[in-house]
Amino acid sequence: MTSRIHYRLADDANNQHALWTGALTVSHRLSRAQARQVVAKHLGVKSLPARTLVLSDHDLEAGTWSADEIRGATTPMADAPTVKRKKKAFSDVGMTFDQAEDLLKKFGLK
Repeated sequence: MTSRIHYRLADDANNQHALWTGALTVSHRLSRAQARQVVAKHLGVKSLPARTLVLSDHDLEAGTWSADEIRGATTPMADAPTVKRKKKAFSDVGMTFDQAEDLLKKFGLK
């Protein structure tokens, strides 16, 4: 089964006009790390520059990345986009300072 790997370099001069810097076809499905290594080898570099986004056609078909998110992930102000960041749910956020103080008072530790 072939797989297509798409990549977008943050410093590509054509980023304003095209969504992807390039794409490669491989004969089998690769992990994210393997896909990054294949793209780096194709470009002739030891490692990819910061803010280089590498996605497979399977990632794109899943619909987890929109065009705006792809462009935003490779801007100079963005973090290195190795993995799609999932949005935090309310339960993922830790307690506030006030909640921690109330808890300490409740157990008589403050």
